[in-house]
Amino acid sequence: MKILVHFEFFEADQIEHMAAIARDNGGHELVHAVIDEEALRHASQAEVILGHIKKAVCGAATNLRWIQSNSAGMDSFLFPEIAQREEVLVTNMAGLYASQGGEHVWALLLGLARGVPQAVESKAVGKWGGISHDPIELAGGTLGIIGMGGFGIETATRAAGYDMTVIALDPMRTQAPDGVSELRVPTADNLIDLLKRSDAVVLCCPRTKQTYHLIGAVELEAMKPTAYLINVTRGGIIDEDALAQALTDGQIAGAGLDVTETEPLPAESPLWSAPNVIITPHRAGASQHRPRKTYEFFAAQLERYLTGKTLLNQVDKKAGY
Repeated sequence: MKILVHFEFFEADQIEHMAAIARDNGGHELVHAVIDEEALRHASQAEVILGHIKKAVCGAATNLRWIQSNSAGMDSFLFPEIAQREEVLVTNMAGLYASQGGEHVWALLLGLARGVPQAVESKAVGKWGGISHDPIELAGGTLGIIGMGGFGIETATRAAGYDMTVIALDPMRTQAPDGVSELRVPTADNLIDLLKRSDAVVLCCPRTKQTYHLIGAVELEAMKPTAYLINVTRGGIIDEDALAQALTDGQIAGAGLDVTETEPLPAESPLWSAPNVIITPHRAGASQHRPRKTYEFFAAQLERYLTGKTLLNQVDKKAGY
């Protein structure tokens, strides 16, 4: 069997460790490809791909049986060459980057509530002040979380330090995790109710057919004018034109976005000039620990696969996560 590692961020000793796992568990060959052209040369013989999910590489991998993605979100990767092949199992990195994701949520939320962006702008021009509103106290408020995967759970965990009541929607979970006072299924009525009650709303759900533009003009109108909207998982869950208009009209207090529908965010997007919005370049899952976590998980998964154990983080290709 040939195992293709298509990922540029592993060190030589990490590749050798995974190669040793392959050799010691069946005498298999592991090859490392940094660029797509290298991966394509090995694709036709590969039963396993670890790392990037590229359309051309997967299409050429006629013997493929398992892909371990380096990403948690699957919305951009489940193209027909993968989704329609029942023999191909896909696993992702769900939960591995959740801790830093939770921290990023709170960085955005606290930055908005305390007027940090305006203070930074004032500093750049040597001006004292410049904050256009009184800072908002989040403690004791209500936090609404849509999606209780890793990012959602880590966000809720941190809410405990602010004595916030956490309410949440999730299509899969049937019991509320620790720190969540109320968990319901994401029906249209339940969504509007959560939006009306929350002082801050955090989107922690994957992008699927069901969640595309989940938050539009009607949903934004349901939010409190003092509430904040945060999105750290996938772009496209928010109708960005509707959000820009809501911010301009003062329908909500502000928004923090680590992801956008098109990345990088186009120069013509109205979000660039919308008030009270923080935009970060899809970095919620980043940290100094991410390369190590990715390598350790890949190596453990490979050993599980080669020894016949059940793989972790299996993706439902029809559901999209």
